[in-house]
Parts: sequence; structure tokens; C-alpha cells
Amino acid sequence: MSTQKFRNELRENQDDSDFDLDAYIDEQSNAEEETQEERYYAPEPSTKRNLIAIALFVILPAIFFTTMIGDSFITFDNGDQTTVSQSQNVTLPPAPPLPPRISSTEGVSGIYLDYLQSATEAGYTEYFSTDGIQALYSGNVPLEYLESLEVAGFLEDFSYSAVIGLYNGGVAIEYLTQIKEAGYLDDFSYSGLIGLYNGGVPISYLNQMNEAQLLDNFSYSAIIGLYNGGVSMEYLLVMQEAGYLDNFSYSALIGMYNAGVSTDFLNQLETANLLNDFSYSAIIGLESAEVTTDYILQLKETGFLDSFSYSGIIALYNTDVPVSFLQELDSRSLLADMSYTDVIRTYVTEN
Repeated sequence: MSTQKFRNELRENQDDSDFDLDAYIDEQSNAEEETQEERYYAPEPSTKRNLIAIALFVILPAIFFTTMIGDSFITFDNGDQTTVSQSQNVTLPPAPPLPPRISSTEGVSGIYLDYLQSATEAGYTEYFSTDGIQALYSGNVPLEYLESLEVAGFLEDFSYSAVIGLYNGGVAIEYLTQIKEAGYLDDFSYSGLIGLYNGGVPISYLNQMNEAQLLDNFSYSAIIGLYNGGVSMEYLLVMQEAGYLDNFSYSALIGMYNAGVSTDFLNQLETANLLNDFSYSAIIGLESAEVTTDYILQLKETGFLDSFSYSGIIALYNTDVPVSFLQELDSRSLLADMSYTDVIRTYVTEN
């Protein structure tokens, strides 16, 4: 089709006395090259990409809280003021290192028919369909790994997609054995097991959460974050007993623990019906700046709470701007056009 079109165009242009054959050929050649360059086929998703996604969305946030937030001191309101530092987590003794990662560099060798024949002879078709065996081959899972899983009694516990994920995730079979013996194998998906292992979560931490009846309260990503964030079991229990565990995400718990947010301040906010007005980052900022709940409550009662961000509230409080001054500005129709820095500057000038 394209050849005939070229001939027709060539024949039409030959009647033109100014027609340049060499230039025309170059033009057509370039056009063909551009057409070829525009052809693009999106790569298919791979197990490796999925594992990288797990690492990005699960493990990196935990590392962020561990490395970016310094040591903290937590005040527990249990009648007496008890200060507990992160280094005093008596319920979190140093856990033994996790079993070493399995090596996933060897993979499979030979053609698929050899792999299928060996898998059939080994009896693995009793656990996986032909499609599953083919997926295992494509997932680079060696038959030796299937043998190890069979010896450990895991082939009946996992689908072929789970086996592919666990192998490429480097999860040690010894870790899976520990999980199973502790009775947690049915509590987590295979992606959860991959996350827990690569997140460095020891079985002892799962045992502590289970003994504290907290294991069912958190997802595996939350458990990874809480463990790597250094959040003590005492703090989680205090939050649960005070009724705040369901009010905050696990990232909020990590942030508040490391910032030293006490249940006493949360109780004050709750009593004043202010707890739901702020994010956990706002709560951290307000308590760190020692903003009183009385000042916040005055802002809410006069309708100014939504007019300022929590950083604005902190600045207004620390520069001693009274709520009455805000009312004065509002009565003069000035407040609506002013930022909190404008308010502070005006107050300082006025006084």
C-alpha cells in the first residue's frame, strides 16, 4: 500500500519542473523513520515491579519515621506522671536477627518442557495447575525452592502467585516456619508476610501485640510502621484504654509517640470537643507550643477557629494576641482580608 502511494506521488511530482527527486526520497525516508519511532509497546508489569511497590509503600515510610524523628519522651497519664523514653521500652527487648534472605539470583535454567517434566515427576502438579507451573517458571522460581516449601509443609498453604512473591521477596522459609508455629500464618496475606519479613518485624513483636490483644487492630503495614517507629506497647495500650486507638492512623500514632503527645492533652481536647477539629500533626504542634485548650476553645466559640491554620493559632497564642482583638478586627470588617501575620503585626503596632 505504501509502495503504491510512493509511486503515485512520484509520478505526480515528475510533471513539476522544480521537482527534486533526491530531496523527495529523503523526505519520505525520514517520515518512515518517525513512524517507526512512534511505535511503543508498554512493558508488562512484573513481579519485581510489584515487590518494589511493596517496598516503596510499606517499608520506606517506616524508615522515614525511624530516621527523621529523634528520640522522644512520652508522658502517660495514669494518675502519676510517668516519663518513658524510647530507649526504655522494656517490652521490646532486642530481638534476634531474622533468618537470612534466600538467594533469588539462581532462578531456573533450561527450557520450559524440562521444568514442566521435572515438576510433574516431583508431584508438584498435585498442588498447582499447568498454568501455575508455567507461572512459576516465568516467575523464575526454581524447583529446589518448591522442594524446600514441600519439606517444610507449605505447598498446601500458598498459591503459585504467593510462592512467586515469597521467593522473589527473599522471605526465608525459616521465617515462614516461625510464623506458622506462632499461629499467625492465616492472619496475613503473602504480601503481608513479604512486608513483615523485609520490614524486619520479629515474631516476638507479633507475640507482644497478640498478648496485648492489639494484633487485630492493625494491618501488616501498620505493624511494620509501629515496630520501626519504635512505638512502645505501653503507649499503644494507654491509647487503647483512653479510647483513642481508633481515632488515629498508625502513622499518626508513630508521629504522636515520637513527638511526646500525652493522653492528658488528648483528654483536654476531647473534653472541650476539640479533638475532631485537628489533624494529628496539628495536635503535635499545638501541644509542643503549649497552646492551652482554653485559648483554642475561645477561638471556636467566637467562630475564628476555621479562620487560621494550626500554625497560625500557635503564632497568635505565642504573641499573646487575645481573641478580643480578633473580634475588634472582625467588627471593623478587617479580619477577612488579613493573614495571621497581618493580625500579629497590627496587634504589635496597636500595642
